[in-house]
Amino acid sequence: MPIFSASTLGSALAAFILLTPAAVAGGDNPPHYASATEAYRQGASAMKAGEVSAAVPALEYAAKRGVLGAQLKLARLYASGHDVPKDDGKAFFYFSRIADAYADIPSSSPIAKYVGESFVALGRYYVDGIPSRSLSPDPGYAAGLFRHAGAYFGSAEAQYQLGRLYLTGTGVEKNPTIAANWLAMAARKQHAAAQAILGELLWRGEGVSQREARGLALLTLANENARSSGREPEWIGQLYQSAFAHADNATRKEAEALLPQLGGPKWRAATAAKATPSDRIGTPPTHAISKPAAPALSAADQPQLGPVDVVPPAAMGMSVGFGVPDGGLGLRP
Repeated sequence: MPIFSASTLGSALAAFILLTPAAVAGGDNPPHYASATEAYRQGASAMKAGEVSAAVPALEYAAKRGVLGAQLKLARLYASGHDVPKDDGKAFFYFSRIADAYADIPSSSPIAKYVGESFVALGRYYVDGIPSRSLSPDPGYAAGLFRHAGAYFGSAEAQYQLGRLYLTGTGVEKNPTIAANWLAMAARKQHAAAQAILGELLWRGEGVSQREARGLALLTLANENARSSGREPEWIGQLYQSAFAHADNATRKEAEALLPQLGGPKWRAATAAKATPSDRIGTPPTHAISKPAAPALSAADQPQLGPVDVVPPAAMGMSVGFGVPDGGLGLRP
């Protein structure tokens, strides 16, 4: 049975009826623009200048008429709550319009990454739900959204999120092997959090065959990537420091030798050779793995940490479209 159906998302959107185009466009007499494209340009320019009060009406005018850029900017704006009051209901609304309209565009399209971002955002909302908007948690449906974004659009964040669901058995049957494969796909894209969790799995042998050197190498890369991004979560540094401190010299040398093949062209061997643990030690995350190392699995159960075949959503029996009721919400391009 297809994971996605018209009724599923349609029912969720029905709960957001107050966000119909008339409501999001600023009332019965919205500003007039020469075209939706011009409204988007004015809105984007106002956003860049920090004039949010002028930007929002223009972006809403364009979003109502199906301008993807406007829908995405508004979705991000309401999801972050940095410049406007945070409103997960409106963010959900705009992300869902993008997912519905562009779910089956070619993965090579220039806008594919933005569609993937929308699927990931929707997946997060379905994991936790939106209590203020009567959207109940549905992690099983979230897994389908992450799977589509990860397999079809190649989103590293989606692959990471799906790996976490399989690791904890949230919305899907717990399966460390499948989790490791999804995390490995994201790790190859230099996703720091995926590298850290996969590295910890291999370092401790939690549900997968214990491979300490490879685990330490991935934790080293995760720490380096997180620090270079300027957004290093404390838990990544904490996991890296713990593994580095407990590794013997032989394991450290073997991990160092693995860095070039795991880090891609951006990794500099000279930097790796000089790398030392950071002095910063933070509080471990709630999902950090702290159990003793588990026995290795049999060879048949080992995760494939080399190239992983990515099956197109259609071959998984997954519908790539999201239908809406007749009349819809009027935001299709």
